[in-house]
Amino acid sequence: MNPLSSNRIALSLNESYPQHVVTAVVVAHDGAAWLPRVADALLDQSRPVQRIVAVDTGSRDRSGAVLASKFGQAAVFGMDRSTGYGAAVSRALAHRAANVPVPTAAGISPADRVEWIWLLHDDCEPAPDALEQLLRGAAETGAAAVLGPKLRDWSNRDVVLEAGVTLDTAARRVTGIEPREVDQGQHDGDRDTLAVSSAGMLVRRDVWEQVGGFDASMSLFMEDIDFCWRAHAAGYRVRVITDAVCYHVQAAVKRKRPISVGRSARMLDRRNGLITLLGNLPTGQMLTSAVGNVVVSSLRISFFLLAKRMTAAFDEAGAVATVLGHPLRFAAVRRRRARGRRAAYSRVRADLPPGRSARRLAEFVASTMLKSGQADTAGAHHASADPTDDDSLLVDNGLARRLLTSPTLLLFVGLLTVALVAGRSLLGGGPLGGGSLVPLWGGASDLWHTYLQAFHPDGIGSTSAAPPYIAVLAGLATLLGGKPWLAVDVLLIGCVPLSGMTAMLAVRKVTSSALIRTWAAASYALLPVAMGVVAAARFGTALVLILLPLIVAQAGRVCTESRQRAGRAAWATGLLVAIGAAFVPLLWLLALIACCVAAIGLRPYRAVMLRNLAIVACTAPVLLLPWTLTLISNPAQLLLEAGLPQPGTPAAGLPAKALVLLSPGGPGLPPYWVTAGLLVVAIASLFARQRRGQIIAGWSLALAGLLAAVAVSHLTVRPADGGPVTGWTGLPLAIAAIGFLLAAVAGADSLRRPPRGTAGWRALRGGSGVGPMASLLGLIACSAPLLSAACWVGTGVSGPVHQVANPLVPEVVAAASGQSYQVRTLVLRSAHGRVSYLLLRGPSPTLADAALTPPAAAKRALARAVADLIAPDGGLATNQSQLLADFDIGYVLLQEPVNQQLATVLNDVKGLQPYSNISGVYIWQLARSPARVSVVEPNGTVVPIP
Repeated sequence: MNPLSSNRIALSLNESYPQHVVTAVVVAHDGAAWLPRVADALLDQSRPVQRIVAVDTGSRDRSGAVLASKFGQAAVFGMDRSTGYGAAVSRALAHRAANVPVPTAAGISPADRVEWIWLLHDDCEPAPDALEQLLRGAAETGAAAVLGPKLRDWSNRDVVLEAGVTLDTAARRVTGIEPREVDQGQHDGDRDTLAVSSAGMLVRRDVWEQVGGFDASMSLFMEDIDFCWRAHAAGYRVRVITDAVCYHVQAAVKRKRPISVGRSARMLDRRNGLITLLGNLPTGQMLTSAVGNVVVSSLRISFFLLAKRMTAAFDEAGAVATVLGHPLRFAAVRRRRARGRRAAYSRVRADLPPGRSARRLAEFVASTMLKSGQADTAGAHHASADPTDDDSLLVDNGLARRLLTSPTLLLFVGLLTVALVAGRSLLGGGPLGGGSLVPLWGGASDLWHTYLQAFHPDGIGSTSAAPPYIAVLAGLATLLGGKPWLAVDVLLIGCVPLSGMTAMLAVRKVTSSALIRTWAAASYALLPVAMGVVAAARFGTALVLILLPLIVAQAGRVCTESRQRAGRAAWATGLLVAIGAAFVPLLWLLALIACCVAAIGLRPYRAVMLRNLAIVACTAPVLLLPWTLTLISNPAQLLLEAGLPQPGTPAAGLPAKALVLLSPGGPGLPPYWVTAGLLVVAIASLFARQRRGQIIAGWSLALAGLLAAVAVSHLTVRPADGGPVTGWTGLPLAIAAIGFLLAAVAGADSLRRPPRGTAGWRALRGGSGVGPMASLLGLIACSAPLLSAACWVGTGVSGPVHQVANPLVPEVVAAASGQSYQVRTLVLRSAHGRVSYLLLRGPSPTLADAALTPPAAAKRALARAVADLIAPDGGLATNQSQLLADFDIGYVLLQEPVNQQLATVLNDVKGLQPYSNISGVYIWQLARSPARVSVVEPNGTVVPIP
């Protein structure tokens, strides 16, 4: 230490608070612009410090030289540039300069001495009496082990920045001070607080060591709040001393220096905020806060994506995944903070303001129109910075205008409006049912149980593998609050806007014109296929309709990208095909055929392409095991979809013009001619002289889709239960539509930039402007989505899908059968002279029932028992009730419309007694309820064991 510095910090016999020994720690990181004033202010304190130690964390300016000139070379040392703030402070306190013996002042016993640590940033200048005021606060409140000053702005010293900080329930730093608020004493007054900033923080050294100092794993940001929270847990008080003032540059917030730790400052700030909040809360509050923060992060990610701020979205997602995606690491974080956690929470609970993020979001929505020119300073917080000033919920320059004029957002809102208006009859009631869909009454846990269990007790019972789409639906339902009916609603009603968004994303590789992209996405989303999907509740095809543009886009990358990118695209294509094939196996069959054709055509080319095609073809059957074995044993299921089998229109009833115009046949479709405009512009694209490769690829895809549609319309399969089912052409026609759109988009894009010397094309375009022919083609093109939307909105959803008010089995029966095991209910329905039956263990069928294969012998036995039960002389038989009991049938239910002749027969069955008549539904109960275990006595008497 140089002589000047030694004299300036020499211990004085007359100094105030002589029993306190203060060690100042200065951490510098590219702070040469501010360090001279910071060092002079430290050395000129009215109450000097006894020791100074300074750390230079790899500065690329003169920070190290400035520190050495001010404090002496012995008090300064360097560390790596990637060193975090907490690690730098810990290393500084172990340095020789921080442990130099200090003589005890006269009249002070060694037992009365108190060691303190004073933390200063390289951009934090303390007022001349800052330390003296902090020590005064320590003397007045003996239990206070952490004290902090009031922070003011370095440049405008009348502006207050902080006077104590806290954390809200969204893990965001809260100062309670408005931006650029002038300090008029409104925040003055010493008081306890949750935390104080590390810029000027004074800490008792023994408490620092007891609590463990700053968490070195947090590197930067939020470590001061975390430390203060742990100090509360150890039983100490944290106070802000407002007469002590420090002037802070907030260099990181204002981007006056780079951040050298972590991938992103925004991600570090968010991650450390979650660690601080979730690591210190008691278990119950932690779980609630974790769920709330996942929701908040989801909203912020959605907002960033809409604002086209992909880096911010990835940072937000990465922060949450880093904390909650590593449960073992998170458990270790909580174990380190376990001591005194509940006692600390009882002390700091009042300092955790709830709902602040929601209020700020509402304020933003109300004031966005008045804001412009907002600088993007998000994610650049130092340990003392106030993240409430970042724009994580605000916008950058002109974002309000960008949102209001964003083609993607406007298209989504428009398609969502069309879908909600057209599906108005499906909103506001119970779960949807009818068509392919079985009403989903349970929760997501029921779907997971159905998928994971080895034996399925529904109906007769089955050991066959559950279809994999059950797992996909269960995962989606889990994300939507455990509500399977909501997952189905999102797929059905949301398939139109969501497919528009995926089409908008996929077509970006084909054209840069926002107008052409919007038209292509709207045309795809409003295909007749989508309306048929909703009307017949084909929720499997709804998901495939959403994924199909992404699949085609990734498949195109497999053939056109470089080797490494093509490999990644192949895996992405295979994964997307696997998800879609779980709902519609025909998708995998078509992908397999396409891969085989491509392999034959590309045989002379490099083996890498063949490997990528094999990845696309084989990913789905491998991921869908063991269900793939079921398809191998029964290939006819390749033509079926998720849910109940729904017949398509056979070839004889599907005109060729309907196929060409992409109308798949079935209920709820608009007139087939509404999509004629799409075919016209696709044909017009054949005359373009640019983008020939994409136009030919589009037409090849369209023709392949049309050929597949013709083939599917000629195929008929017979499911395990029910009559023959003709394949539905919706998926092949959606592929054909993508081909037409690809050709039309490529042709329209070439019309924007015609090649030189093409007189005919220039005449169509109209020279330098838009000619009448081009305008006419534009109107014809727009007619397809507009006519489709108008027809759908006008007629609404017209098909078998409907809202279901109650389960199939009334609650009175379900409640009565709730024993140690559930007895079954035999549901009979008489229509058109035939009696159909359904065996249920619960209140309604499950979604997997149609895909499960019960033992053939058990099916035949049940069919014989039902036939004997409903026979005209069935009531004369003496063993009817025993046959029902053998199948665990405790109730027989006759659905509307009730056949009175059949009801009379059931009334005469011995051992079967009327139970109730609810809204025209007749129910009978076995006189002796079936039992899982029965004892057969020597004389033949059967004694059931309750």
